[in-house]
Amino acid sequence: MVGPTSRATCCTDTLGFFPGDRLAISVHFQGRRVFRAILGYGVVAFALLQIIEPIMHGLHLPEATLTWALLALAVAFPIVITVAWLTGSIEGEIAPAGWRHAWQVAAALAALLLGGALFFYWQRAAAPPPPTLVQATFEGGIEEYPAWSPDGKNLLYVAQSGPARKIFRKNLRTGQVAQLTHGDADELQPAWSPDGSRILFVRAHDVSLKLQPGDLFGMFLNGDLWQLDLRSGKETPVLADAYNPAWGPSGTHIAVDASWAGPRRIWVLDGEGHNPQQVTTESSEEVVHVAPRFSPDGRKIVFQNIERTKFDIRVVNLDSKQLSWITNDVASDTRPVWSPSGKFIYFTSDRGGGWNIWRAPVGPDGALAGTLQQITSGAGQDVEPAISADGKQLAFTTLRQNADIWKLPVSPQTGLPAGAPDAVISTTREESRGAWSPDGASVAFNSDRGGEMNIWIHSLKDGATRQVTTGPGGDFQPNWSPDAARIAFFSSRRGRPAIFTVEVASGKLNALTPGDAIDAGPFFSPDGTRIAFQSDRTGRTEVWVMRADGGDPRQLTHVGASGHFVRWTDQGDAVVFRCPCGGKNVIMAAPVAGGDAAPFAEINGGSHMSFSPDRSRIMDVVQHRVLWVSPVRGGRPEKVFEFPDPNSRIDYPVWSPDGRYVLFDRQRPEGGDVWVLRDFE
Repeated sequence: MVGPTSRATCCTDTLGFFPGDRLAISVHFQGRRVFRAILGYGVVAFALLQIIEPIMHGLHLPEATLTWALLALAVAFPIVITVAWLTGSIEGEIAPAGWRHAWQVAAALAALLLGGALFFYWQRAAAPPPPTLVQATFEGGIEEYPAWSPDGKNLLYVAQSGPARKIFRKNLRTGQVAQLTHGDADELQPAWSPDGSRILFVRAHDVSLKLQPGDLFGMFLNGDLWQLDLRSGKETPVLADAYNPAWGPSGTHIAVDASWAGPRRIWVLDGEGHNPQQVTTESSEEVVHVAPRFSPDGRKIVFQNIERTKFDIRVVNLDSKQLSWITNDVASDTRPVWSPSGKFIYFTSDRGGGWNIWRAPVGPDGALAGTLQQITSGAGQDVEPAISADGKQLAFTTLRQNADIWKLPVSPQTGLPAGAPDAVISTTREESRGAWSPDGASVAFNSDRGGEMNIWIHSLKDGATRQVTTGPGGDFQPNWSPDAARIAFFSSRRGRPAIFTVEVASGKLNALTPGDAIDAGPFFSPDGTRIAFQSDRTGRTEVWVMRADGGDPRQLTHVGASGHFVRWTDQGDAVVFRCPCGGKNVIMAAPVAGGDAAPFAEINGGSHMSFSPDRSRIMDVVQHRVLWVSPVRGGRPEKVFEFPDPNSRIDYPVWSPDGRYVLFDRQRPEGGDVWVLRDFE
């Protein structure tokens, strides 16, 4: 007979459990453990799901955070259940002390997984969001020159209103637009004061003038600085012949570019426009400084440096007056602005193939501190960047414009029009500065249709066009040799603008000047043995002459020279040029054999002179709008042609060898809108 005593002593294991009891206890512990794990996990998961959405919105986490949190919970659930089952089984066997709290470890592991997922996506969300681009203006025509209100809620811009461009304000939240200035004078370049009470802007001298640069992205003329009081609406003049106004960060100073003491330089004045101080200097009068913008601390100014067709970005320290380069290469960089963070300088550049917004990292001293970065891309010209005071919005204008080459039929005897003009070379790119071949059968011109500005030739017989030069640096203003074998031009392909020739048949390049000065505007003599050009190698732009192979360069004038073109007399014994002559432009002739230059003719214009074939008349353009013909000896200038569209610009007129046509550039903006880029830095 088997009794309790014998069961306890004979059928138990070393721990005193019967086999059946052991199995029951194991199953019991496993069931309880798994049930508790499921119940606890469900409570924790429910609680997390209740609070995760408010956390997401509070921290601006991406919507994908919720998805990944659910995924983390799903991955952790089987891990927790498995560990609970195993630990339950072990504890049912009187598990060692180190295993008895394994379920807490499993729960901690699940929480760690979930927390890790949340932390990972929080880190991703903490990174700057991708930039967003929105269109700010939608009116027809051209809206340009954006400027921010101090609070970043309103945007100033310039748009056509009747016969002139005026200053407008747009509320970006309501979309409401208001015209702020009135009258018939053209206006540009608004700047809002830091306290929001005043707006500075540039107004044309008189109603007959359209404000525009001498060259694209160049310096402006014929304007004055005005101020609009937003409380009273009163408009008052501030400064004569001042451009590109910029407020200092405190509103106690303004910066402008002006030619008050000679060449165009950067000036700083107090907030009322008094006590002017010139803050930039240069060894050459040919170099131009425009478009100043203050650094956030007000101790430095960034500006655009112009050397003919070479545009770069520089910084001046207002305490030491020391100048430093941000860019100094073959690309064209224009209209810089400092970001409120002080970390970047933003500007327009063509270094990516089109005119887009780029930025340069800078250090506290204003020096370049890294590689340049492209910010915008795509078609159109992204120009005039402006950044809101909080550094969160970048406004700029996208212009749709190009330059084409046209011809106007004229009388060979009088130069007056004999018909309507029509396009000779017309594309969506910039085609400029056309030059007739000696036989009049072809036109050489500079074009960026291949990505870089190079020299091309267009046949008027069959319409064929071929590229003559290649490479970066910008090749401009071709001029044929009399035998049509070579073309002279100037280029910054080796740094500063220098004179080159290219063999038309082979494309072989020859550098004629060393590139240690600004040399531009080459023109072959009638016999092809010499080239006249302009150079600042003495510190002031003068007319120089050299052999056609670049040898024996010598200075021809000592009174100064300006404009784009010089011309030879028919006999080749003198060079005709425009002298600035103390502020009064005079057309003069400098004898090649030596001697003083003398007045040559009184004409309208002088910057782009072109002789009629018999040398009795000179064709030129005035205010980049109207062609005029002037007799060399006696008589009065006569108006030849202007486009009825006031936005059409005329430049670089050249009379054909037979006298029957005048070739010229026509530039007409097709439209422009202001865009705003947010979260860009």
